[in-house]
Amino acid sequence: MIDMKKKIRIIYTVLFFVLCTIPIVFMPFVSADETAESRKLSEMPSFTTEDGRVNLEWPSQYETYLSEHFAFRQDLVTLDSITKSEIFAVSSNEKVIVGKNDWLYFYSTIDDYLARNTLTQRGVNNTAKTIGLMQEYVQNSGGEFLFMAAPNKNTVYPQFMPDRYVKSGNPTNLQMLNFALEEYSVNYLDLTELFFSQDKVLYLQRDSHWTNEGALLVYNSLMDCLGIEHDDFSNVNHHTEKCWSGDLDSMIFPTLNNLSDQEIYDMDYSFNYISNFKTEDDMIIKTVNENNTASILMYRDSFGRSLYPFIAEGSYKAEFSRETPYRLSLMHDINAQYVVFEIVERNIPNITEKAPVMSAPTRELDTSASIIRSEDNKCETAEKSGMLKIYGVLDEAYFEDNSDIYITLEGDSVFCYEAFPIFESELFETEARSDYGFSLFIDTKAVADGTYNVNAYIKSGESFICTDTLCTVEIIN
Repeated sequence: MIDMKKKIRIIYTVLFFVLCTIPIVFMPFVSADETAESRKLSEMPSFTTEDGRVNLEWPSQYETYLSEHFAFRQDLVTLDSITKSEIFAVSSNEKVIVGKNDWLYFYSTIDDYLARNTLTQRGVNNTAKTIGLMQEYVQNSGGEFLFMAAPNKNTVYPQFMPDRYVKSGNPTNLQMLNFALEEYSVNYLDLTELFFSQDKVLYLQRDSHWTNEGALLVYNSLMDCLGIEHDDFSNVNHHTEKCWSGDLDSMIFPTLNNLSDQEIYDMDYSFNYISNFKTEDDMIIKTVNENNTASILMYRDSFGRSLYPFIAEGSYKAEFSRETPYRLSLMHDINAQYVVFEIVERNIPNITEKAPVMSAPTRELDTSASIIRSEDNKCETAEKSGMLKIYGVLDEAYFEDNSDIYITLEGDSVFCYEAFPIFESELFETEARSDYGFSLFIDTKAVADGTYNVNAYIKSGESFICTDTLCTVEIIN
């Protein structure tokens, strides 16, 4: 009896170690698929660093590599996800929320859904002001501007979110921004109201984006909003096909290859690519269609993947950019008559992370304001994109929620510009955010040669406060 128990223990132990070693033994023969988990996996670490020294981080780096590349990892991830989602209605992937009726949501939208960690009122105003200055540039260049924010899926379809997420009733970033855009006279298309007005579900159940039918709805709405004559494709035959691999589905069930219903339009597009097109996620996509007359520049994100073919079909020339910072000069490449700025709701705070690349608008300003110096002011200069870039952060004591920032070059002559209310934390090598930054580009060709003091003027009510000289620059054309 004792021998039998001992044998069972030995067999159990051997089987346990065999099962544990199988994933490692099969690593050379079973490769990991990065696309299945929508992220880049770590590479095999080197024993030495770039400067030839011993890599002291190798053990921890190899542990990470091993955890991401062992054989059958994605099968085990899928099995774990099935168990947790079916039995406990929770996700095994921290980036995905398992909702009701098999709906999936992107976890990074949870702050928006709960209206927590929202922008300050000044942060909202900074965002609206930034978009407003972009609009001013486009209009001064002879174009028309339109802003639109793609709502998060749980903004439009909250009924399938788990009950454990209880809304606070506070306004979200998108709600506050919509109000501020009106205050700053920005032309915008309210996509949230647009989707609320539809009876049909127009977002993918197991993906974070809208359906092709939803994209067509947005296309027709923005073309109507811009006053562009276009085919609404109502006469195009379409059918539903189970062909779509959802991004959220792939993250949580990487090996199941679940396919969702997607609306397919039976049409042959007549536009042609004039850029080196590779995928719908290219940073720049350029198209031409001789059947139309409008020229459109669109700054877009992943929500533009299903949207851009309709716009390309409905315009003569179109350019679609995913690059940041936003380069407003792109509108001159195709003589764009219309500029569309689209961004998903969850990324609204990103608008004030990097200043758009454009010549700062000139302003007339009485420079006899009262001077208040501060040790908290910071200012740097650099040459970027053929222009002088001036950026920094100022003492928050200067500011009200709606204070504008003006930068002057003061020498033999005085030149005044309005700055973007943006703190570029990356340039200061910090992750901290601030509502009191400034950033702008100056075309020095319009400035006489000489040495200039850089001053900041902050509007406070009906008067201005001056920081005094932040730094000096020398202009040599």
